[in-house]
Amino acid sequence: MNTQNDIENLDISTFISFLPDPKDGSLYALSEGRDGIKKLPFTIPQLVSASPCRSTEGILYAGHKKDFWIAVDPASGNKIQTLTMDGTQKVCPSSAENTMFIGRTEYSVAMFDSKTGSKRWNATFMDYSSHASEAKDYDLRHFSASSTGTAVTLDSRTGEVLWYTDFRSPVVAMYTMSQDGLQRIPFTSFAPETLEHLTGQLSSPQWRNKFLLHGKQQVFYPTLYVGEYEHGFFATPSLVDEKTVTIAPKNSGPLMIEGPKPTKGSKKPVDKGRDKIPNVKQDIRKMQTSKLDIAKNILMGYHEVPEESQSRISPAFQIENRSKETIILPDTIQSGDTQYIGGNATVVEEDSFLKFLTSDIKFSITVALSMITLILILYLFPKRDEESVKMMIQKQIEEQRVKEIEKRQTSAQTSLQPVRGSASSLYDEVPEGYFQVGKIVYNPKEVLGHGCEGTFVYRGRFDNRDVAVKRLLPECFTFADREVELLRESDQHPHVIRYFCMEADSQFRYIALELCEATIQDYVEGRFKAPLILDPVSLIFQAMMGIAHLHSLDIVHRDIKPHNVLLSQPDSKGEVRAMISDFGLCKKLAAGKISFSRRSGVAGTEGWIAPEMMGEEQRTTCAVDIFSAGCVIYYVLTNGKHPFGDSLRRQANILSGEHNLESLPMTDYYVKKDLVEKMISYDAVDRPNAKKILRHPFFWSRERQMMFFQDVSDRIEKETEDSIVVQMLERGGLEVVRYDWRKHITTELQNDLRKFRSYKGHFVRDLLRAMRNKKHHYRELPDDVKNSLGSVPDQFVCYFTTRFPRLLIHSYYALQCCADERVFMQYY
Repeated sequence: MNTQNDIENLDISTFISFLPDPKDGSLYALSEGRDGIKKLPFTIPQLVSASPCRSTEGILYAGHKKDFWIAVDPASGNKIQTLTMDGTQKVCPSSAENTMFIGRTEYSVAMFDSKTGSKRWNATFMDYSSHASEAKDYDLRHFSASSTGTAVTLDSRTGEVLWYTDFRSPVVAMYTMSQDGLQRIPFTSFAPETLEHLTGQLSSPQWRNKFLLHGKQQVFYPTLYVGEYEHGFFATPSLVDEKTVTIAPKNSGPLMIEGPKPTKGSKKPVDKGRDKIPNVKQDIRKMQTSKLDIAKNILMGYHEVPEESQSRISPAFQIENRSKETIILPDTIQSGDTQYIGGNATVVEEDSFLKFLTSDIKFSITVALSMITLILILYLFPKRDEESVKMMIQKQIEEQRVKEIEKRQTSAQTSLQPVRGSASSLYDEVPEGYFQVGKIVYNPKEVLGHGCEGTFVYRGRFDNRDVAVKRLLPECFTFADREVELLRESDQHPHVIRYFCMEADSQFRYIALELCEATIQDYVEGRFKAPLILDPVSLIFQAMMGIAHLHSLDIVHRDIKPHNVLLSQPDSKGEVRAMISDFGLCKKLAAGKISFSRRSGVAGTEGWIAPEMMGEEQRTTCAVDIFSAGCVIYYVLTNGKHPFGDSLRRQANILSGEHNLESLPMTDYYVKKDLVEKMISYDAVDRPNAKKILRHPFFWSRERQMMFFQDVSDRIEKETEDSIVVQMLERGGLEVVRYDWRKHITTELQNDLRKFRSYKGHFVRDLLRAMRNKKHHYRELPDDVKNSLGSVPDQFVCYFTTRFPRLLIHSYYALQCCADERVFMQYY
């Protein structure tokens, strides 16, 4: 491990290149001396997040992030068109219903010498938008070779190999399609020799023993593989075994030593009939001389994993003018220690950083993921596999991550100490397995959920109450600050997630939030059972109240979806509340403004994003939340269906405005259809605002519907047939009364109506008058008529609305001309 003095005395002339990791954008510095390979404590996305900035020595950093939507034909894999802020670029024609949209983000960063204006180096990293796998069992295991395109998938229960292929290019990511779009699937990279050795006899029981953990376990060693493709060199983590690969030690130049000795008890018998493994050491010694003259010392092959830099940035070298994005953690600084700058998981010492970047070697790196195979697994297996992509390997990865954190905390004397004040009075004894950060304690083994960009949510405690602890990586710190700021402003509402506090350590930020029982997605899919029967209409109404509250504060959520509508823990009465959560993508409208620009790119989750967010229109409004909420309402009412179809065609259908609402329940069908249809209107100006939605007849009780029908009948009772109100009510009325409403009521009611006055069967006004009169004289009705109509108000109203399903929504819009009258103001 290098000391700080070692880093400060590095000879910059010895560093010949930077090696990118195409999986996550990590960077490694390669030396021709005995320092070997060093991992830099930042990634390309993190550098982009920190720019633009200027160092005290005059080095200028500039970066940008660019978003794309790529339309792909799922049958052939051909790219159809690309959508950007600059417009649409079509490649080949295709039917919209066969189009799948994939989001891609391009991170580019460059360094300039302010004295000469010359560019020292630049790097580009491309990532594809996806969700983390859900916490379910996943029956498949995926393995790939780090230097070739070999990939293997097997059934984790039986050990059966499902497919084995060669993509002729290293695999850097695997995805599957779900209802919410792409989901990233974990996979394990092995040295090709190791993978070949383990898969040598696929029918042998050794296969199950090695991969399914039956019997004795096989020991693998983590390494860093250095390889080359047509754009340059790259480095990526890889596992090897003790039999097949020679590993170059850290801090060594061209010298080689043999691989690690077998661990006691880990040695496995090797099939004597197997072909001899080629001499890997000779392959590793191959030098590359075509890129740079001094690149002759680059070693192709497997190296010990470089240690991350433990250096700290000095206050004298802090990057200037970072304002909100730079925080100082004073209580974590001990005497003689340097300070931390928020934004990096491990902060680099600036002087060393400058030495790396100001080398006389001008080296350009392009990490083009389009040149590396991205495996997209589409409907290869049953739908239950598509919906549950949590793998056993992912659990092992998370366990390993927890062990690494525990190791760091044990080695540091002040690990995870409070940021503000002392917490000893709050938690005299932190429970076993829990970590303490300021006023928050959490258990890293109790994962409640996880999202994109490495965000995890754990079960924890704050102020003697159970909370959900959201942990964010450095690249999300800007979003964390904005999320906390908006939560503080908006959480004084029963249907917005409650915020408690935020703490930080040298690696992460932690946000303590109200602990909830489930998501509305869990409720729809049957994974959540409440003590009391939940009314889906009430849950929808509560969620819309939360959205309306945000909009009243000029906050646009921009990521409304089933996963972000949470259900609270039951209260003392067993009641559950719906709440809006996840404010990471929220946007605050400027004072006096009703729209915002999209310079930061497309925000939201594929399949739930309003069409204007991906069009050429430069400004969007709160209507983007209304669109997403309309999709959520349909999702709840139809037990998991989407108005724009399945996940493959969903975003394409949104862009073309093609929806299908036929799956809505038949009870009050036209009322539900009217609400959803207006909320998902293609044109944002046609969508109602949140307050108007809350007054929609969809949310009315039967009693309120009965009151409305009575008020309408009273309002038009004395009106002449040529009055505007009557004309509005009778316009299209024949379809409402089904051409003669008298023919569609029961015989008992028909006979009773004939006793007192004549009613015209072709008019809506007469139908409403009959309803009003029978309601007023309900107690005087014969028993057979009462039994036919049912009890007031629920059965009475349903008697008419089931026979005339258009009556309520037709009357509602017909009487809008009276919305300003005192009687009707409560309805509009």
